[in-house]
Amino acid sequence: MTESTESVESTAASTATSTEPLRIAILAGGLSHERDVSLRSGHRVASVLKHLGHTVLVLDVDARTIASLRAFGPDVVWPLVHGSHGEDGGLQNVLIALGLPYVGTHSDGCQRASFKPTAKATVRRRGVATPDSVTLPKAYFSQLGAQEALGLVSSHLGLPVVVKPNQGGSGLGVSLAHDADELRNAMVACFAYDERALIEQYVPGTESAISVVDVGEGRRRFHQSKCI
Repeated sequence: MTESTESVESTAASTATSTEPLRIAILAGGLSHERDVSLRSGHRVASVLKHLGHTVLVLDVDARTIASLRAFGPDVVWPLVHGSHGEDGGLQNVLIALGLPYVGTHSDGCQRASFKPTAKATVRRRGVATPDSVTLPKAYFSQLGAQEALGLVSSHLGLPVVVKPNQGGSGLGVSLAHDADELRNAMVACFAYDERALIEQYVPGTESAISVVDVGEGRRRFHQSKCI
């Protein structure tokens, strides 16, 4: 981690607990498949922050964003661009280069978490169980033959399986396949969003999302919500 990066993260931590009104820039929109979700998130967060007395500017990420950030001079930036363009660490690196503190994970962590197979490997090394899986690029299905490749996946993982794009969220391109026909359709749906597919063994249960917030004092706050 560079000295400038440490400075940016330290500033972000201090602004998180500030009781003074702040100038906050929210980055939303962009060109990903999750653009609409991102814009809704951005305006909802902006509404709450304005209610708390902060000065807020919502920026739809485009060619004017860097100039707008420099002109606005925010105390902190809140990145809310969903999908690969906002969550793969690239946007965070731009903010680090601009010397702007921001809310959220450092770019290195974003990169590890953004790619689902990499995220699975990371948590597995920490002893967290994740479903068995394979990751296959779209090109393999034309080179090896779709029927042969899918037959191999079925015999290796069994059915049902869950098919997901390598990157992205909001459930886009995610399918549950119980048989060979559903698996073929799931792969087509997945490849509409990414050139690589993560195929996992299906594990029945209740999906939970847990947020972890660092309030700048070494403590963590956890909030769990169930996804049915």
